[in-house]
Amino acid sequence: MLIKLIVFLTSNLRYVIVIYIITVLVLVFSFDLTYSSDSLYYYKLAQQCIELNEYYPAEQHLYEDYIFAPLYINVIIILLKVSNSPLTISVFNFLTILFQLLVLYKIASKIFSSSVAQISILIYIFYLNTVGLVLQNYTELFFVLMISLSIYLFLLNKNHFLVLSGIILGGAIAVRPTGWVLLLAFVSLHICVSFKYRKLIWSYFFIYTGVFIFILCFGGLIYSHFGKFEYQSTTGPVNLLIGANDDATGGFKSTVFDEGKAGYIENPDTLTYIQKGDFYQGKALDWIKEQSVKWISLAPLKLLHAFGWDDIALSHLIGFHELNFGRALKNLFTGKSLSNRLGKDSWTTYVFYFSILFLNHIYYFIVLVTIALGIIHLVKNKSQNDGTKLILFFLVISIVVLMIIFGSPRFKYPIFIMLCPFAAYYLKLKIIEGKKILE
Repeated sequence: MLIKLIVFLTSNLRYVIVIYIITVLVLVFSFDLTYSSDSLYYYKLAQQCIELNEYYPAEQHLYEDYIFAPLYINVIIILLKVSNSPLTISVFNFLTILFQLLVLYKIASKIFSSSVAQISILIYIFYLNTVGLVLQNYTELFFVLMISLSIYLFLLNKNHFLVLSGIILGGAIAVRPTGWVLLLAFVSLHICVSFKYRKLIWSYFFIYTGVFIFILCFGGLIYSHFGKFEYQSTTGPVNLLIGANDDATGGFKSTVFDEGKAGYIENPDTLTYIQKGDFYQGKALDWIKEQSVKWISLAPLKLLHAFGWDDIALSHLIGFHELNFGRALKNLFTGKSLSNRLGKDSWTTYVFYFSILFLNHIYYFIVLVTIALGIIHLVKNKSQNDGTKLILFFLVISIVVLMIIFGSPRFKYPIFIMLCPFAAYYLKLKIIEGKKILE
């Protein structure tokens, strides 16, 4: 039944894409755009810079807790200068996912086939968290597009495209520090290929040069108005501390910053973001040294928090702005009322909310299992090429990074999207097997 549905949808992919575009556009222009958490903070930072007629970070941000996604926030500043409205950001996000569809198709075509690419597009379209992210102001969509572009340009295997791949990868690093994961994946692949041919492959140095060019130029621009050479987020130390303290659970838990806890700073306004980063890093490293066994034991829980549930932006999409699936389940099983979160204490509200979220999670876990089966089949049959190896290196290194810091559903979004072609590859194998049986 599932295979027949996939065949039907891929044969009508153009219509599916048109319906998807219309649906997202309707949501963009009719949705009540409400920001919270990091999404709201990025928006406030951009508005502050517009009021000061500066770019990010401005001088006043020296005493913030950290520097956040400098490239992304500066892009938002430029967009808001054109039209100062959250709608502008959603339109930008809409264009981003359209471009992402194209690049994902190109990557899947390169590393597998056009038929696998079509199924990859279907998987992406029916992943509702992406639509939810369009209506938010997070870095995920822009970041995934940049690493996707970097990978695609690498697959073109021309020196000038490799330099451009590196430049775009440098931009990804300036959006999220996890861009370094892709650079490490390139280095890992470089080492493997060099060993395979028993000689140093020089073409990869074009990628590294591109990364260096971007960091030098972008960091120099920030230095020219901020007085410090910054080119990426400085959230690494605080993320390390969240996953390395007495109250750590493997996921995000803000109690570490409460008075009397490891991350508490009595007068934060008197310290620069650099001093705060040094403080957080020192506390985290001290705890890891003292509690190394406990820190290692938290690693599986961090992966569980990242991959075990999948409400990145879906609750927001269906109108529950102050709720996520994990918190809702916790309240449900502990007997706490959800009325303050869902708006009213009624069974119809509960049924609607949990039905949508459960359906999404069923879809998510099916895709996740299919990804795993696709990877196993590739490795078992030694069918990998440089493109699939690169993405698998990206997966492995990303998992290691998650086990070092802490787990969050948002952190796995780039991994999930980049692995969609592997799920599509396995589904294509099942379609071929099904046709052979029918014959």
